[in-house]
Amino acid sequence: MVKRGALPLNALRAFEAAARLGSFKGAAEELCVTHSAISQQVRQLEQSLGLTLFRRTNRGVTLTAPGGRLLPSIGEAFDSMSTALTGLTDLGAAKSLSVTATPSFATKWLMPRLGALRQMQGDLSINLLPTLRYLDLIMGEADVAIRCGKPPWKGLKSHLLMPIHMSPVCSPGLLVGENSIVAPQDVLAQTLIHADIGGHEAGEEWRAWLAAAGVEMMGLAGSAGVAGSARLEGLSFQDPNLALQAAVDGLGLAMGYLELAEPDIAAGRLVYPFKAQVRLDFSYYLTYPVERAQEPKIRDFARWIRGAAAEFSDALSGRLTNCE
Repeated sequence: MVKRGALPLNALRAFEAAARLGSFKGAAEELCVTHSAISQQVRQLEQSLGLTLFRRTNRGVTLTAPGGRLLPSIGEAFDSMSTALTGLTDLGAAKSLSVTATPSFATKWLMPRLGALRQMQGDLSINLLPTLRYLDLIMGEADVAIRCGKPPWKGLKSHLLMPIHMSPVCSPGLLVGENSIVAPQDVLAQTLIHADIGGHEAGEEWRAWLAAAGVEMMGLAGSAGVAGSARLEGLSFQDPNLALQAAVDGLGLAMGYLELAEPDIAAGRLVYPFKAQVRLDFSYYLTYPVERAQEPKIRDFARWIRGAAAEFSDALSGRLTNCE
């Protein structure tokens, strides 16, 4: 009996591939080695067993009786190892979920709630991928995404998590002193902070809020009224999180996404001076490939985040007054 430690695994793999494909050349291509390597490994196996396993002809190879007897057992052994390894890979994948979201949503909303998810599903490992780019879920760049935009997205199932409401926010110190902000018109004398993310025209969010608040912008450079292309100077950031931090630091007034600004407002780092709010055309959606909807890890995450978003929106809605 050949001991396990002496099993010629490379030779057995060469034999199994050649026997299954009926060709040393085919086995070499499958195993990414040379034809001579396959031939040598099979010959070494035959010599160690003292048996001829193949009949070699110009047209290929065929199994001898000993080779035909050996193949089923070797094939089953390799199939068993492949199944075991695949099972381990699937087990690891089942416990890991890659989630992509905008950096602002990841920082301000998702991360503070991941502890609750871990308590509920302690065996689930979250791989968070913050980016402003839409990762390709169909190609497997992430398992699920929280996207800020408008569906539909081809091949993806979408669930509305929450709308986005906007209103100016600033540090409490900006509301005191000779430059205090009393009326909506007063914001035009302040440094305006823009979160000009992809898909938005520069200053679009400020113009929408000023129009809702009834602020006239005639007379500004480049102005054609609020609905026109008035140029609004100030600081501009691609990420709403950076815009909010600039407001916390007292650099001016940010057009805040109130759903993201809520932690800073609750902590007193930011205030919103006016009740007038507008709802952004874009909203936050959970998305994932349609064909993966029944995967347990995706289904469980979707159930959790939709519940958490609904609870958050219910708590926030009492403080929001829409001017849509």
